[in-house]
Amino acid sequence: RLEHVAEIKMLRYILFLSVHYLLWFPVENVCGETLDSSTIYDYNCDVQIDVVKTFIKELQDVRKREDIILAQISLIETKLQSVEEQLSVRKSVASSCLEAAAESFKTGVYNITLEKFSDTPFAVYCNEEVDYGGWLVIQRRVSDAVDFDRDWREYKSGFGVLDENYWIGLEKLHAFTSSCQHELYIEMQKYSGESYYARYSEFVVGSESEGYPLRILGTYAGTAGDSLKYHLGAKFTTRDHDNDRKCAVYFEGAWWFKKCYYSHLNGPYGQRRKGIDWRGIAENESMQSAQMMIRPTEKCLRRMSLKAK
Repeated sequence: RLEHVAEIKMLRYILFLSVHYLLWFPVENVCGETLDSSTIYDYNCDVQIDVVKTFIKELQDVRKREDIILAQISLIETKLQSVEEQLSVRKSVASSCLEAAAESFKTGVYNITLEKFSDTPFAVYCNEEVDYGGWLVIQRRVSDAVDFDRDWREYKSGFGVLDENYWIGLEKLHAFTSSCQHELYIEMQKYSGESYYARYSEFVVGSESEGYPLRILGTYAGTAGDSLKYHLGAKFTTRDHDNDRKCAVYFEGAWWFKKCYYSHLNGPYGQRRKGIDWRGIAENESMQSAQMMIRPTEKCLRRMSLKAK
């Protein structure tokens, strides 16, 4: 596009010289002759010269205006190129773990973007080991290295280490689950070594203005027992943002408490009571590990495919 601007400038310059020559050459040839006997003819020559000079001045004014227009075109071209480059970068960054790990099929840290949250890419942990992969880890407990008894601000923004103990943050969780339909997969393991899972066909967390409620929870499947359905509709509670009888103060951690809980995966680590609980597995017995993951459903993928077209 920029080379076209240069071509226009060159053609314009050639045209200007041609017009200048065609207008000025006949006048100089005719009016430059010695015609002392004809004052009328001299007068006509003067008039023609004035007309040509006026026309040339007008051409010069047009040229100045054209320079301004061409400069504006060049500026627009530069800005357009910048926008195209930005769009290219955005298209090259995945929007889910299904896309991010599509080539490597390896579990680990990837960068993705989420239009409803931010234009800036951010790091997430993708799990490729469960049910053909594509899972985005939103919570993980594997040790007592990170304290989960935190305030509302920290649970909103997220905390921990991506590949260890981790909480993704309620704002991202809301953005993911409200932008497109997601399913939920929870893995848990007892200190004795037995492993369990709970899977829900849909999972939606509301906005902060609503209290980040557990708005939708789909059909359950698994071996852990359905200990999350009880919390459906409950608002999220932290020690400094109580939405249910100070459950977070008494049991520590934060959760979708509801007088108080049947499940609580953000409780204190390593305790038999008031710990990482899932009553469908055992009452008053804390889990050794827990991991929550979400993945776009087939309905979501079809929607994204149609949007891309």
